[in-house]
Amino acid sequence: MNAFMKALRKNSVCIISAFLILIASLITIALLSNHHFFSASSDTSDGLRYLTASEKADPSTADNFLREKKKSLAATGYTTKEIAAIKDDILNDRSDVFSLFKDYVILGDSRALGFSHYKYLDYSRVLAGGGDTILKVRERMDKIKNLDPSYIYLCYGVNDAGRNIGETPEGYADEVLAVIQELEKVLPDAKIYYSSIIWISDQAAINFPPWAKIYDYNVTCKTMCTDNNIRYIDNEAICAKLKEEKMWSGDGIHLSKSFYKLWAQNLYLATLEG
Repeated sequence: MNAFMKALRKNSVCIISAFLILIASLITIALLSNHHFFSASSDTSDGLRYLTASEKADPSTADNFLREKKKSLAATGYTTKEIAAIKDDILNDRSDVFSLFKDYVILGDSRALGFSHYKYLDYSRVLAGGGDTILKVRERMDKIKNLDPSYIYLCYGVNDAGRNIGETPEGYADEVLAVIQELEKVLPDAKIYYSSIIWISDQAAINFPPWAKIYDYNVTCKTMCTDNNIRYIDNEAICAKLKEEKMWSGDGIHLSKSFYKLWAQNLYLATLEG
């Protein structure tokens, strides 16, 4: 009997000890969880208080708050030294330029479509198609608005010249300006860039004379952008390399896969400048 009682008391002590250890563990976990919660809450308390108060006054102000935050981030630039370092990395192939594109939309024709066709950029953010001209932007306005990009690149021209959009180079520049102004109304916080028309081969221009206007279109559009404080991306240098190395596909119009890195570099380097 004594042996039985000793064993019983020993087992009771073990059970009680295990129970106490379990209770202590649960208390510790609860304390740590509360500490984590309060730490996280302190980091976001200002934004949460603002959103909660704003939503009670006007639900739309929550969207305004997020839009202003996005605008603030988009406006955050690099220092001159940082820009120089990024440029150097890009031009010396130490950076994958395509990976640097964030929160953007590329609008254009079949040549611009190559950015997604070759899987360099996200298909959903390259709103382009064969035969498209600058006038196509109006049809895509809802999609552009839904994406709400911080950066918009207009990459048209070949079909515009071929179809004589605007009837003259000056008229075409007016069409481009009108489209950009419409984009500015829909997305006032976005930075819009007009990419000069990429050249075609000499033989292609001979085969279809309207394409010989591309040079004149670029000159007038550059002047228009300068006069209206619109961001103009000058592709003349990379077009010279395009011509020198014959980086077209077989038709002298569409671009080889290798050219897209040059074009992307030029687009992104212009973005760095503001």
